[in-house]
Amino acid sequence: MVDKVRFIDVKPLEDACGLLRELYHSDNMSIAHVEVIRDARKHKHLKMEEVYYVNKGIGQLYLGGKVLGIEEGDTIPIPKGTWHYLKKFRDIKLEVLAITHPRYDPEDVIFEE
Repeated sequence: MVDKVRFIDVKPLEDACGLLRELYHSDNMSIAHVEVIRDARKHKHLKMEEVYYVNKGIGQLYLGGKVLGIEEGDTIPIPKGTWHYLKKFRDIKLEVLAITHPRYDPEDVIFEE
């Protein structure tokens, strides 16, 4: 039997996109809650692909040279090797669930120089 994970029990870590709480992981995937607290740093992943689900708010996602307006309820796939970052609008809260395959690896976060 797997124990449940309580959001308030998961300590947030600063990440390229903001405050990240890894809510679940296995060898094959991770699910993390990301609260965007500032414009994220432009980055890509060579091994991981991601899917973002906008849980709360509105903002923008810079994705491979395109700018997408994003809002609550949107699901956006991010292929591995694609430069991307999130941007929130001033005082509007932006929260995203980030699903990665394989499991999230901080060593696979490559920043643009």
